Amino acid sequence: MSKTFKYRIVTEWSEEDDAFVARVPALPGCAAHGPTPEKAAKEAREAAEAIIETMQERRAPLPPEDASTDYSGQLRLRLPKSLHERISQMSTAEGVSINTMLLTLIAEGFGRRAEKPANAPGVKRTASKRKAVA
Repeated sequence: MSKTFKYRIVTEWSEEDDAFVARVPALPGCAAHGPTPEKAAKEAREAAEAIIETMQERRAPLPPEDASTDYSGQLRLRLPKSLHERISQMSTAEGVSINTMLLTLIAEGFGRRAEKPANAPGVKRTASKRKAVA
């Protein structure tokens, strides 16, 4: 299927399985493993598409779509006052807005995460480290 996939796929590292596990929350039991988040997500999508096709053939109701491709680029984030203060101080010291400072910090965090494969020696990922893939 080349249509837009309209369900969220959530990937997480599984110490137990020593692999990434991707789940489709709208389809309970739909999960797949892979050596990378992308490969696990691809496998989960293929499994989900097969489940959806079977549901359609049986005329079973499909779960509500839960993925959005209409992202505004804006979100509201609540922070502890102390963290808000620290970020404000950092942004002042750098001569940038709080928004720019937060964007920089988030981008740096993603960059560090992408640099280290999950199974590299000394890298410990727990099931609580999640990455959404759409």
